[in-house]
Amino acid sequence: MISFDDLVKEMLKCEQTKGQTVYQHGVDVWNCFSELTEIVHRNWRLPSWFYDYGEGLIENIHENHVISNYIRLHDIGKPHCRTVDENGKVHFPNHAEVSKNIFLESDDVYNTQEQLKSDGRKIANLIGWDMILHTASAEEIQNYIENIWTIQDACTLLLAALAEVHSNAKLFGGTDSNSFKAKWKQLDRRGKQICNFYFEQEKKNG
Repeated sequence: MISFDDLVKEMLKCEQTKGQTVYQHGVDVWNCFSELTEIVHRNWRLPSWFYDYGEGLIENIHENHVISNYIRLHDIGKPHCRTVDENGKVHFPNHAEVSKNIFLESDDVYNTQEQLKSDGRKIANLIGWDMILHTASAEEIQNYIENIWTIQDACTLLLAALAEVHSNAKLFGGTDSNSFKAKWKQLDRRGKQICNFYFEQEKKNG
């Protein structure tokens, strides 16, 4: 079992992108998430669903310590799956699942009391689901929100994904870059889908 101190050291030595380590990336996303949920975001490009349902989303996220650990450690497995192709480009194949497994294998912080075990499982699941909103189809997301996720899972993952694309934008050409626009468009669609399911349908059923 690897200690968390050793894992953090590995994250600090592994570059996420030029000039930023994996650990620094997690901290920056956490800072962006904190700004987003405290409504102190600066010149962010925000989707309409955030203005319409932001209060409901924030009210339904997981506990702060669960989210903080999830976001800061969401790429904890990247040092263990890092590859470099023939062109010198770095890849982290299947890093979300690898990160979840690394977290579970090293989880000596959350293995004594039942509540801490429960928190550890929540964090591990969020880590494993971290890429879904960036990549999944509408049909796949519908299955998650109907059969797998709790409302806390969905709201946490959605706001974390929005924080991450803004964190990454600072390094990849800003919010006018094609990379940001493509990721933002995906989140705009999935966010509408999630908010409609949890908030609009709730109004109709209520």
